[in-house]
Amino acid sequence: MTMKLKEILKGVDIIYDSPFRDTDIAGITNNSKQAKDKFLFVAIAGTKFDGRDFIEEAINRGARTIIYASGHLDEHILRKKGITFIRARDIYRSVAVIADNFYHHPSSRVKVVGITGTNGKTTTTYLIENILKKAGFKSGVIGTINYRFGQRLIPATNTTPGPIQLQELLHNMEMEGVNYAVMEVSSHGLEQRRVEGIDFRVGVFTNVTMDHLDYHKTFENYFHAKSMLFKGLSSSSWAIINIDDSYGKQLLLHTEAKTITYAIDNTADVEARDISGEIDGSRFTVVAPYGRFETNTPLIGRHNIYNILAAVSYGVSQNIALDLIRQGIEELSFVPGRLERIDVGQPFKVFVDYAHTDDALKNVLLSLRPLCRGKIIVVFGCGGDRYRDKRPLMGKIASDLADYVVLTTDNPRSEEPEAIIKDIEEGFPKEFANYRVILDRYAAIKEAICLAEDDDVVIIAGKGHETYQIFKNTTMPFDDRIVAKEVLLENDLLRCG
Repeated sequence: MTMKLKEILKGVDIIYDSPFRDTDIAGITNNSKQAKDKFLFVAIAGTKFDGRDFIEEAINRGARTIIYASGHLDEHILRKKGITFIRARDIYRSVAVIADNFYHHPSSRVKVVGITGTNGKTTTTYLIENILKKAGFKSGVIGTINYRFGQRLIPATNTTPGPIQLQELLHNMEMEGVNYAVMEVSSHGLEQRRVEGIDFRVGVFTNVTMDHLDYHKTFENYFHAKSMLFKGLSSSSWAIINIDDSYGKQLLLHTEAKTITYAIDNTADVEARDISGEIDGSRFTVVAPYGRFETNTPLIGRHNIYNILAAVSYGVSQNIALDLIRQGIEELSFVPGRLERIDVGQPFKVFVDYAHTDDALKNVLLSLRPLCRGKIIVVFGCGGDRYRDKRPLMGKIASDLADYVVLTTDNPRSEEPEAIIKDIEEGFPKEFANYRVILDRYAAIKEAICLAEDDDVVIIAGKGHETYQIFKNTTMPFDDRIVAKEVLLENDLLRCG
């Protein structure tokens, strides 16, 4: 597929351009290694690399149009014949507009729901996907675990991919006959304008707690990034908002969209009542604007009830029958790496969960505490090169809510694992002694499982669905779920050496 450059540049604020404005464009990319004949190359600065340093490589591979941000290019590059150079005022917005134009605005035909919040995004996408399936619609998902539609399953590189890949995904979904796209929208994706140009029919807010302050610097900046999704919704769209979260209440004042609120503690459009639960699931009554129903779900915990209410609210916004919504909820048995049960017949419970913030760890431990008849043993660490202030907070929560803690390595990246552990230990009370430090994550998981007795609960937190560990100079295969199962199966389940 090709498009004239003039059409691709509609809506782009251009500071400078050279001749040959109406050349044919066969593709767009911001990766110089993917450039081909007649491609447009977007030279955009990332966190580690500046795309302007790769312009020459893109040209050598066939790119004939270059769009870049402020600053000047080397004269020897500008003198290259047959190349169109365009300087844009806002490169982040420009690349999103270009991608949307090139793929003919797929979100005008595929109905996109964007889900944002610190926790709960992934589970909510799975619930909405299941509800849409029960209602007979074809859907695609763009999220933390993967991007999936039709028979395609693409490993996720980012929760919210860059604008070029994002628009290509929506275009391919349209070609596959997808009716609805269910999308996790990260604060990074909003701040970096990756979703610019997407016509969100629905925005969902789950919650907001301290996270990603290594990037956003302040909590106010972080919340502002989240709020951008709702400020951008049209008056014909829907905003679905958790009003048990005080910041959710603030969002109601900053959107022109029609609203559906949900809550457990406050009066809302969609509510959960008569909540009860066991270690194998939750039961409660959903009260919605056009009826109510009782549901019995394998998902555990108050935080998952919020996720379910968000999905129910979405179904209500799309006029899906309550019975189909109920079936979609109840038929979702688990979400990968989200309180995922590892069961080989052992007399205690083992869960793997993605909880990597203090609030997420608190939610998991508080959910399991009243359901556990024995001890709670938690294994966790913290990621390196990420927001450090949450480390002692996670340490305090673990020491307050678990009976025994095994501190270990998460994804240390460029930091020393021992230094990360010390940051976590700062959150422990001085008298707290019910913990061990085992840097090797495999050995730490084995220790926790070997400590477990009948009716105990072991929680392996932090990495969830991830299948790797990131160290300073290497990334190693590692899956908490596989390791836990191996440990449980070895030595006749219980004889740990």
